[in-house]
Amino acid sequence: MAKIGLSKPFFAIYSADGSTVSYSNGGVLGKYTALNIALSNSNNPFYADNGPAETDDTFPGGTVTITTDDLRPNALLSALGVVSEAITGGGEGAAWLVNNDNQAIPFIGLGGIAKKKVDGEIKYVGIVLDKIKLLNPSESFQTQGETIEWQTSDLTGNIYRSDKPSHDWKRVTTLLDTEAAAETAVKAYLGIA
Repeated sequence: MAKIGLSKPFFAIYSADGSTVSYSNGGVLGKYTALNIALSNSNNPFYADNGPAETDDTFPGGTVTITTDDLRPNALLSALGVVSEAITGGGEGAAWLVNNDNQAIPFIGLGGIAKKKVDGEIKYVGIVLDKIKLLNPSESFQTQGETIEWQTSDLTGNIYRSDKPSHDWKRVTTLLDTEAAAETAVKAYLGIA
């Protein structure tokens, strides 16, 4: 089995009422170019009689790096809590997307679809990180020369365990025959219509 593709960076706002978790106001961050999930070391051995006697493998967290073609304005408003301010004389719907003291970055659920080749056949897998919190992105811009040098947008965030009794943090579907089936699974879980 080989990973050969990635698409559809879905997100939805995470909320918890005690141990009941729900998602709302979902959308798409942009178009995926890369997703990197880096987990913290969770092996915490207890030593007795001069050797390891017990271990705690509780998931301690991790980081996620999301690379997209560009970040959609609605995604910035929702997933990063960016504030919108109308631009005077800028035309209908023109607005500034402002990072300031009023910005409140929410917890979100993050999804995606991995494309795989299995025994010569194309298959798809839906992936969801149950609870993450993004950080304000660093950005760089480069002038255009004779040829276009494609530029992407990167987001980083921290991975947390959900508030469900089982403290879910990641889920992956079984191999599915179509991208549409994987998309349906991810959107259904994140409550995206």
